[in-house]
Amino acid sequence: MHPFLEELKRRHVIRVAAIYIAVGWVLAEVAGFAGDTFNAPPWVVQMFTIFILLGFPLVVIGAWAFEMTPEGLKRDTGPATETAPKPESKAATAPAAVADGAPAGAGAAPSEQSIAVLPFVNMSSDPEQEYFSDGLSEELLNLLAQIPSLHVAARTSSFSFKGEKIDIPAVAAKLRVANVLEGSVRKAGNQVRVTAQLIKAADGYHLWSGTFDRTLEDIFAVQDEIAESVVSALKVSLLGEVPRARETNPEAYAHYLHGMHFHDLADSENLEKAHSAFKKALELDPDYAPAWDGLAGTYMQQINTGQLGMQEGLALAREAGARALELDETLAEAHAGNAFIKMAYEWDWPGAQAAIDRALQLAPSNAKCVRRAGLLAANQGRFDEALALVRKSIELDPLVTAGYNNLAHVLTAVGKFEEAKAAARHILSLSPVQPAAHSTIARCLLLQGEPDAALAEAEQERDPTWRGYVTALALDALGRRQEAEQVLEKYIEDYRDLMAVQIAGIYARRGNADEAFSWLEHAYEVRDGGLSEMLGEPLFAGLHDDPRWPKFLEKMGLPSASHSIIGV
Repeated sequence: MHPFLEELKRRHVIRVAAIYIAVGWVLAEVAGFAGDTFNAPPWVVQMFTIFILLGFPLVVIGAWAFEMTPEGLKRDTGPATETAPKPESKAATAPAAVADGAPAGAGAAPSEQSIAVLPFVNMSSDPEQEYFSDGLSEELLNLLAQIPSLHVAARTSSFSFKGEKIDIPAVAAKLRVANVLEGSVRKAGNQVRVTAQLIKAADGYHLWSGTFDRTLEDIFAVQDEIAESVVSALKVSLLGEVPRARETNPEAYAHYLHGMHFHDLADSENLEKAHSAFKKALELDPDYAPAWDGLAGTYMQQINTGQLGMQEGLALAREAGARALELDETLAEAHAGNAFIKMAYEWDWPGAQAAIDRALQLAPSNAKCVRRAGLLAANQGRFDEALALVRKSIELDPLVTAGYNNLAHVLTAVGKFEEAKAAARHILSLSPVQPAAHSTIARCLLLQGEPDAALAEAEQERDPTWRGYVTALALDALGRRQEAEQVLEKYIEDYRDLMAVQIAGIYARRGNADEAFSWLEHAYEVRDGGLSEMLGEPLFAGLHDDPRWPKFLEKMGLPSASHSIIGV
């Protein structure tokens, strides 16, 4: 198509002109009929027709010059041309995140076929409708993420800007994308108005915008239309058709979005609300696979908060996850959840590998799936592969702390303590209250022979489950054995089942192999998920020459990969 015609189409000039002509024709006909009916002089109808004709160029010029956006009428400055100088993208000069943790190409300009979906603004009078606008944004993100040739910033990173005054170029630079999709949602009863606009971050030009007034029953069609418009505007190459939204009962969908909202808050009270919302969704549509997957994730979270016992929680999570996959085998998140259960609690390594491979086959750009693949590789002693996968997950989701936590874990396992500390400090720059980050730094300092600095860092750890662990280690290293023993006794009293692997590490570091293996056996009995990461734990280096070590690894189904870890 000729570039001028493409520009006319982009600015909706042709559509506006066609609508004006049609409406003008109808009005002229009505005016003629009214003139005959009321015996109006001919000049009245003639003047009305001239008025319509004179309005035509004004409307066309207005359509060319302005566009309707979620913030109101704005001047359309047009797309950048190939010859026009473009402002330098901030993403092109974005610094590496951490010394050894920044993904390859972190400082390079992002691909033109990359996008971040920001949380749509809730324009409803009821602030509790926030979950609906957030959920719609997330569903759009998930839909676009299914397109292999389109790089989509992960949800955790995109949503970190929620509630902030958005500076599109700055946001795009942090997320390493070239384009941003933003919008608003107004929901009143069964009526929904969705506005969306696609912005090129480097120059702020609007590539596309649209407004959709629909009923709740049509919300899935709206998602499909927006996805198709984004693909068209970015000229994304497709191997097949644009992915379609999973449809369900509209009321069930609303409960599902409510459930995801509460699930992400992750504390005990909100997890109860999430459980209730997912249950309500499934009462209305028992075959809605994403709700089953959300329920499985909620059960896993409730194990961590102590709301469910290990055995009961695992049984419920397995059942819900299996049901999700039975209903929709293509749900990548459900495969990733299944892989985590098999890895962390069942120690079924072939099963975990098959599940994560399937998840990556379905969603190769899903940061959570890639992150769990990296953790699985590390837990089996494949540290080079793990580093590559973890760095890729950070590239996909640069503002989520979980990626840097996994990075610090792998770097510690291979003895790169400075880089591991840098990754942990980056976690604290993203979230100063993040648990375990200070303890990671303290443990690295301890392994580097700096117990005083390690103790000072341990005292900054907010989470008592990790603070007691590294405090006991640091006091031991300083020769303050009586104080260390008091801390350890209290730690065992409070966390004997939850942190059995860490207690084993304290005894291993002391050189007390008998107690260390005794606690490893206890961890095995209570199915402590920390055992899945034992190959990457330098504190166990002193146990590697003990004949009980390979036997325990064999019982765990793990390879004898102690040579992959730097002993200290």
